[in-house]
Amino acid sequence: MTEIADILSVVALSALAGGTSLLGALLGRYVRFGNDHILFLTAFGAGILISAAIFEMVIEAEDAIGIVWTLVAFVAGSVVFIVADLFAEKKGGGAAIFLGMSLDTLPESLAIGATLAGGTGFVLAVLIGIQNVPEGIASYREMVSGKGVFRSPKKALTAIGIVSAIPVALGLAGLFFLHGMEHVIAAILAVSAGGIFYMLFYDMIPKAHKDRKWMPTFGSVLGFIIGFAFVTLFG
Repeated sequence: MTEIADILSVVALSALAGGTSLLGALLGRYVRFGNDHILFLTAFGAGILISAAIFEMVIEAEDAIGIVWTLVAFVAGSVVFIVADLFAEKKGGGAAIFLGMSLDTLPESLAIGATLAGGTGFVLAVLIGIQNVPEGIASYREMVSGKGVFRSPKKALTAIGIVSAIPVALGLAGLFFLHGMEHVIAAILAVSAGGIFYMLFYDMIPKAHKDRKWMPTFGSVLGFIIGFAFVTLFG
């Protein structure tokens, strides 16, 4: 039987991971960031996510289900998110923006739910929480600068707030439905890692390096090494 303490722990960790998107959006609303700062922060978040995907997801999955099934799940995850991304783009307008934001959050949230179900998840939740701050800033700026339905600050913050709740929902789902299912958890981690890598190289990394400046590249390096250090020290 699931203890109340377990539920509270999952809610706290998943809220930490997801709520920082809204924190980033609020920073984007009230703090003036230059374009170079946005690119640096986006690249820094990408570096963090690469560390999380490799050291907290792919390696953990390989330990549990072996290299072959890890590779299959990783590729399958990227294919699933390609199809979902194409669907979001086909919708167009504000729906595409909202679906795109949700898709960016989904693989991370799935991974959090899986790791929390396995009794871990603290390191991954913190890393994704750190990454979601610059992602929230960039998402807010992109939304209010466009012409879609979320152009107003209030609607943009509301949309990002809704997306921020996804990790909590999937964290609780993992706790209640995946507890003790180590192989399933490992497969979800590999699928999520594939989705994250697709999202990184389709959206975040090209966007961060579009101006070909040294600062975003250094941000990626800094994010990766900080993520690696955090996994090594606390994982």
